[in-house]
Amino acid sequence: MDQLPYREFLAMIQERTREADVPYSGSFELTPLCNLDCKMCYVHLQDPSVKHRMLSGEQWLSIIQQAIDEGMMEALLTGGEAMTHPAFWDIYMYLINHGIVTQVKTNGLLLNEEAIKRFQEYPPYKLDISLYGCDSESYVAVTGVDAYEQVVSHIWKAVDAGLTIQIMVTPSSYMSPWTERVMKLAGTFGVSVMVNGDLIDPYDNTGRKKADFDLSIEEDMSIKEKAKEMLPPLYDAADHEFFMKQRNRPMLSEKGLYCSAGRSGFAVNWDGIMVPCLSFPRDVVCAHPLRDGFHQAWSKVNDAVKNYEVPKACHNCELNDKCHYCPMHHLKVAAQHQCNPDYCNYVRARYKAAEKNEKR
Repeated sequence: MDQLPYREFLAMIQERTREADVPYSGSFELTPLCNLDCKMCYVHLQDPSVKHRMLSGEQWLSIIQQAIDEGMMEALLTGGEAMTHPAFWDIYMYLINHGIVTQVKTNGLLLNEEAIKRFQEYPPYKLDISLYGCDSESYVAVTGVDAYEQVVSHIWKAVDAGLTIQIMVTPSSYMSPWTERVMKLAGTFGVSVMVNGDLIDPYDNTGRKKADFDLSIEEDMSIKEKAKEMLPPLYDAADHEFFMKQRNRPMLSEKGLYCSAGRSGFAVNWDGIMVPCLSFPRDVVCAHPLRDGFHQAWSKVNDAVKNYEVPKACHNCELNDKCHYCPMHHLKVAAQHQCNPDYCNYVRARYKAAEKNEKR
């Protein structure tokens, strides 16, 4: 009997559920609160009244059970810091006990011995642990908190416990003096490392502006090149070939977005609003699973994504076989089905820079 590697199986299921409009994977932003104060975070809020507006554990479990009934097989728990939600372990165990492939994003501060023992007994599919510095000075500069020694200690304990983890590095202007050293440190744990690319525009109520922490194209390209030199690739050639075979989607169509957000995936923000993905602009589409029920909310989001009219400018763009239109990158004009020229110019410049590096 032919056997299919697990990762390929998951990729195949995701593609087939996308074609069938089944909400296969869900992201749950449990809270906008956090025990760090990262200066580039797009969601973290400090308003104490938020605690009274967050969804309770019972509300999250209601949404999750409805999602499972509709076909959800994968879940991501995130925040803010997901583990600070009072019902985190109730929510996590509910997913595990229902056989859901569960991933947790965390900054590592709450990964103490008790938490690690619990994760050992009931393992997640993966723990994504963010690494924001390489020493106390860099941690304070990026997060406002000297959490360096505690986080590194917890990462090593998670590694020693045999948990499947991935180190996440998010370069920004605040990390710039130390970025290469942070990537080097990330590589010492002997686990997968992901260096995040595009930074996300913060929500208006955070008081943050992307311009304050964004990187120049030159810095961005330099970091990507260094990451290639210093870190093993996340996917090998065989993986890439398989995923490309699975994604026999048209590069560009008049209607419908390219990715799986809103097609086989959905997200529920901390205040109970459903969107295609965590950072998707609400003025394009949003729904209310608690008020209207999950089925109706998913149908609304799914229909909006399938019928989204891609800007006409994309069809005549020289990069339309490389750059797939994403409303997240065109926030202020996405509801009008238009492009943000600043982002388009950024993408063009990035590809030109990449071509120069390849020639070198």
